[in-house]
Amino acid sequence: RSARARRALGARSALGGAMADKGLRREGGLRAIESDAQMESSFRRLLAAIEAEREEIRGSWQQLQEDRDGTAGALELMRQETEEWCMAEKTKIDAEWKRLDRLSEKMADIWPKSFEIVKINCSGDVYEIPRGTLCSIEGSYLSELFSVENSKAIKPDTDGFYYLDINKHCFALVVEYLLNRRLRVDAPLPVVPKGQQQNMELLAEAWNLRPFLRENRMNPVNGTSLHINGNVLTATHPGWQVISALYPLPLANPYYFEVTILKNPAAGTSGGLAIGVMGHIPQGPEVHTIRLQSSVMYNSNNGVLSDVVSQADIDNVQKGVVFTAGSKFGVRHDPMTKSLQFIFNGRSIGTAAFKEDCLDRMRELFPVFALYVPEQSIQVEFRVQKDFAALQDGTAGG
Repeated sequence: RSARARRALGARSALGGAMADKGLRREGGLRAIESDAQMESSFRRLLAAIEAEREEIRGSWQQLQEDRDGTAGALELMRQETEEWCMAEKTKIDAEWKRLDRLSEKMADIWPKSFEIVKINCSGDVYEIPRGTLCSIEGSYLSELFSVENSKAIKPDTDGFYYLDINKHCFALVVEYLLNRRLRVDAPLPVVPKGQQQNMELLAEAWNLRPFLRENRMNPVNGTSLHINGNVLTATHPGWQVISALYPLPLANPYYFEVTILKNPAAGTSGGLAIGVMGHIPQGPEVHTIRLQSSVMYNSNNGVLSDVVSQADIDNVQKGVVFTAGSKFGVRHDPMTKSLQFIFNGRSIGTAAFKEDCLDRMRELFPVFALYVPEQSIQVEFRVQKDFAALQDGTAGG
């Protein structure tokens, strides 16, 4: 019995050990499975992190590409703008060099290498002025009078002075301007005293002193509905609209102004566009009629209208001239004969003189322009140069 008990106990111990060993093996397998699952999860997380890193790198690379492209575009734009700026600045510099060259040429005329002093006695005032300074206004009578060529024909007095019998106050202003030009080519004109303005105008016209010549323009205060753009007039409403120039014609020399007809819807009708002169600036109701006091007007397709010219002279001017688009009509005033000559497309169509008993009313002559139909348009050119000797036989002027 004891032996059998010992065998049974050994068998139970062996069975218990086998069962314990089997439990250990099962527990180890479970642990291995859990470890594999954890490794797979970690690996997947690692792969996800790597992919996220790749996406971030791709995004950064794309951003770098965009930044590079944007920077390259901005640099190209800056390069183009820099080149354009450089070209513009180069053009300005070239223009300035040309201007300086022209100024140098003018200064060479005003400041010649050799100075020949000319002594002048102008109505008791004496001056000693370089000949080049006196001749610096090209085309003027002053330049011609004291030119080197003319100096041989005109001799000074025993004291070496040339005598000028002209307004000494005006000549002093001319000398002041000429001397200022030696320091600054674009020197401003000296202020002309009010009492000498008319005398200065006469001297400037007689001697062709262009810097002193007053440039005429349309009167900005006119009381009309005309549209004014420089010296271009355009009618905007029906009815007569009469406007004058701002300044009267100079009276020292013959003067010619010319009108180009830009557009005239009324060309085929009886009138509607008139051009001439008037003894004063039109005022009040005068700006809405061409039956003007102290005026001489040529009305398109009609003829001369005037209360200061004889009927014989009115009839002497060709009638029926039509101011069509593109045509030119001019008026020439001759202060010597106190007459007006009318020029159409370069051909004289007649002359009319002021009546003797009307001369007091015509001491000043303002160019006058009258438009009647909307959209009529004319361009006025003051102080036009023409060969009037050629106009006497009806040929075109230059």
